[in-house]
Amino acid sequence: MMHLPTITEDYARLNRELHESNPDYGIGGHRHVGRMMALRDEYDATTMLDFGCGKGTLKQSLGSPEWIAEYDPAIPGKDQRPSRADLVIATDVLEHVEPHLLDNVLFEIARCATRVAYLIIATRPALKTLADGTNAHKIIENAAWWRNKLSERFLIMHLEDRGGEIEVIACTIREIREITAKSAVSDTLRYENAIRNSAIVKARAMTAQHAERHDRRVCVVGFGPSLKDTWRNILLERKAFGATVVSVSGAHDFLIERGIIPDIHIEVDPREHKAYFTRNPHPDVHYWVASCCHPKLIDNLVEKQAKVALWHLYNSEVDLKLVDEDGPDPDGWLIAGGSGVGVRALNVMFTRGYRSFSLYGMDCSFAPADGEQHAGEHSGKQQREWQIRVGDRWFRSSGTGVYMAKSTIQNFNVMRAECEKAGEPFITGTADRIEMFLHGDGLLQQMAIEASKGEAQAA
Repeated sequence: MMHLPTITEDYARLNRELHESNPDYGIGGHRHVGRMMALRDEYDATTMLDFGCGKGTLKQSLGSPEWIAEYDPAIPGKDQRPSRADLVIATDVLEHVEPHLLDNVLFEIARCATRVAYLIIATRPALKTLADGTNAHKIIENAAWWRNKLSERFLIMHLEDRGGEIEVIACTIREIREITAKSAVSDTLRYENAIRNSAIVKARAMTAQHAERHDRRVCVVGFGPSLKDTWRNILLERKAFGATVVSVSGAHDFLIERGIIPDIHIEVDPREHKAYFTRNPHPDVHYWVASCCHPKLIDNLVEKQAKVALWHLYNSEVDLKLVDEDGPDPDGWLIAGGSGVGVRALNVMFTRGYRSFSLYGMDCSFAPADGEQHAGEHSGKQQREWQIRVGDRWFRSSGTGVYMAKSTIQNFNVMRAECEKAGEPFITGTADRIEMFLHGDGLLQQMAIEASKGEAQAA
């Protein structure tokens, strides 16, 4: 990524001269130690960056710990572009920035602050002047001006006007289009799992005879927090439409505990802890498991005589060897598309001929009130929370959640295009060949609403 300039050479020289000639310039950082340490505890921050550190009194006052990094473009040795940190503190900094470079500086702070930024900004002229006779404060604006400016890049959690300065606690606004995902394990490990598991389980969830389109509905049930409020509707859909119920992740136990036995349970993740969700298989559930899943998951299902069948997940070119003529499953099917078990489950059921989808618990965000990440006990670790804005609404989510929401919408559009390309008939009562109902109120649902607004405007 190109490094945007945050200071001109002339202005950096003037600041260095003031630092050298005035021992009282740039020494106020230590005043904020108490507040900084409280934020460090509140946001569970293990790394910190003193952005615009001056003479470094903040770090010095704490005994110069390694978890505090320093950056100041006017201090030799501290002027290299900083790395990211959980907590970024910039006290008495932003008012010194050259106005035409303020956007660049805010971009850098937002880039660095992975969890939270703490800002103190003066709103009055400085008592010090630079060697060129100008005031050391280059931007003198009131609290309302700063609120508007900071809101372009941050979610403002707290802003207090102290009369002469403002205190701000802010979280970076994440650009949804920039969020990507990375694989949980290597492609080689996935392939090795698939080879091993294919030799143990002979049944397959996918064959050519399964691919014919039909008009039945499927409820794909994720484990997002909204499931606690919407699960009863699954009973209604099963009764009214004869809907097939597919659980993923922790929705397996959640539904069974409430008297809803899934027809199918799908797992795709190769990590060992994912075996937790199928530790107690139900005799009436069909377990359609990606062949790349961890052997512990497969062995448990086989040992307990569960109805288990495999399908192959296409994640990289390595997976093509599974269905080669000389591979372990030359008649097998590779199913691609999407991120996460919920989206993969949509693709499995699409390949099985379904075109009417009803999604539960696929919020891709956390509960708005308490930040609860799932509808119940989950075997995975807690995800780092981000504040995400869609339209004029804010959601508590994570990088993984955002990527899964994007992937779900993109995947639906791909399936829609495939139906159109194949010339499939329209679904009765709709103007489309495929339909999807989203239950609950989360990030995915709001992104779908915004996407539909764009389609309406384009039409």
